[in-house]
Amino acid sequence: MHLARAPSVTLWAVLASRLIVVVGGVYGVLVPKREGVQAFLGATHLGALGNVLAGSAVRWDAGHYLAIASHGYTEGSNLPVFFPLYPLLIHALSYLTGSDVIAGVLVSWASFGIALVLLHRLTELELGKRAADASVLLLAFTPLSFFFTAVYTESLFLLFSVGTILAARRERWALAGILGALATLTRVTGILLVVPILIMHLPSRRRLSRHLGWVLLMPAALVTYLAFLAASGFSWLAPFQDEARWNRHTTGPIGGIELAVRLAVRSTGAILRGAQPVFDPTRYAPLTAAAESIFLLLILAIASVILLSCLRRLPLEYGAYAAIALMMCISSPAPAQPLVSLDRYVLTIFPLWMAAGAWIAKRHLERPAVVIGAILLAFYTIQFARGSFIA
Repeated sequence: MHLARAPSVTLWAVLASRLIVVVGGVYGVLVPKREGVQAFLGATHLGALGNVLAGSAVRWDAGHYLAIASHGYTEGSNLPVFFPLYPLLIHALSYLTGSDVIAGVLVSWASFGIALVLLHRLTELELGKRAADASVLLLAFTPLSFFFTAVYTESLFLLFSVGTILAARRERWALAGILGALATLTRVTGILLVVPILIMHLPSRRRLSRHLGWVLLMPAALVTYLAFLAASGFSWLAPFQDEARWNRHTTGPIGGIELAVRLAVRSTGAILRGAQPVFDPTRYAPLTAAAESIFLLLILAIASVILLSCLRRLPLEYGAYAAIALMMCISSPAPAQPLVSLDRYVLTIFPLWMAAGAWIAKRHLERPAVVIGAILLAFYTIQFARGSFIA
């Protein structure tokens, strides 16, 4: 595949992949819908055309972010698990757009475009231009990348987390601390960015003491949010305690893996016996629960292999961040599906995409990766717009 200058590659990746998402979302809305989807569409308040165009953006967790943007954290709800920065930006921008939905889509689209530019720059610094091009293409066309322009936090969190490490890589510690704090206010996993920044500081103890204040902005941001919740009538630990209300229980990564392996083994047996099919889009999701269990375990296995490559190809801080982020993703399993949403969570573990891009580039596999990714992206976008739970 011929790759032009970096800005052109990034721009092409954004525009081409988002065209697939928009068209897939429209098609997903217009095909026969599952019960309840039409009523959900009406919640966008955008009229018939707006509801169709919002098909790939407003589903599932998007409703929670929009509720927070409109009404804040209502007492007695389990909304504190959704961190405040993204809905706050939606609320602020809605004064200009007149619509929370439009504001949310604009925040996500802008964040995604800027995040890919920063990811290209960071990957080029560490692995070279061809790997940077491949990483951007791989992430833009990955099958679940529609989440980056949905009313979800994926794009905003990717923007701040990549920006944090890029700033630290250039020794702009104040900017790194500020961006890390913003990442923490977007998602709880933002606090993990403390680890790679501290590792970057290790060669110089004097530098560590001089810039430690900026690193502390990240835990300070988390404490500030928890204090806000306490002042609003919630528990200090509401974001963590409310995980149980979402059918998640903290067991640690080993416990999560054990549950996932057991379920995948049982699911394999059920499929081989013919008790469950693999593909059944008339149910809760496009795949059956058994097939989804096997698929998610495969995702974890692939992510683990890429993590090993990340540890070999990139400086320690990247591998350390990817490892703890991946472990956190599997440490609070849901009993029915221990690895639920893992395929969405790995979207923002950007060192994995950097290492995967380098692997793809070395073997000149950019073209098949984009083609296969585009086909699967269209499929999953259509299913998401139809109301299926995708991660």
